[in-house]
Amino acid sequence: MKKYRKKKVKKYNKFFSYKNADRAKRNFSYKDFGYSESYNTKFTGSLFYGNNFYRATMKYCGFNGCTFRFIEFKSVNFKGSRFKGAIFENVLFDNCKLEKADFHGAVFRNVYCVNTGLKKTRGISSLEKIVQFNGKVSEFDFGEKLNKAILYCEKNKYIMKSDTIYKCNAKTRDTVKMINRVNIIRLLDAYSEDEIVNGLHLAADSIDKSFNSLSYFLPYIRKAQENIEGSNKDEG
Repeated sequence: MKKYRKKKVKKYNKFFSYKNADRAKRNFSYKDFGYSESYNTKFTGSLFYGNNFYRATMKYCGFNGCTFRFIEFKSVNFKGSRFKGAIFENVLFDNCKLEKADFHGAVFRNVYCVNTGLKKTRGISSLEKIVQFNGKVSEFDFGEKLNKAILYCEKNKYIMKSDTIYKCNAKTRDTVKMINRVNIIRLLDAYSEDEIVNGLHLAADSIDKSFNSLSYFLPYIRKAQENIEGSNKDEG
């Protein structure tokens, strides 16, 4: 008797999938676009902050004048989409398809590309504004305190599965035990080393559910700093 393997059901995010829709001037902060499929939809002038876009397809969409802050675009297909005048702050493009994407007039602040080609894009006249990494990112060394804080994160299984501080296998989502150096650099773009160290300790002690965006650490970094400032006031 033949054994039949169960056919894997393709994940699909229906709730945030749009076709020929108008979603202009919306606040999409922290919304989950992972595995969504959008085509020819206008997101003009919208705000995106801390979103998940893992394996999203957003072809021929309009993002003109949008703001993107603290976002990882992982394995996203943006073929033919328009980003004219958009603002990108602390954004990562990781293994993305940007063929014929139009970035005329876009502003890039602390933007990184990993295994993502920019040659077929339009409107990116100054590639030095975008840091490109292809392959391993090993030329960056972190301080001893920060390295210890990164190791401390290993105690938290949710952090280890998140593909944020440590890398995960793209297919199995198992932790590779390799530091995600690009993401650490992105944190250093926004906070001091001491702030990150304190925030990572608090996050490792506190996080108790699954997540997949680096922005998830930001409240813990801010909370740790508030705790320190409050303690200093009490001592004073």
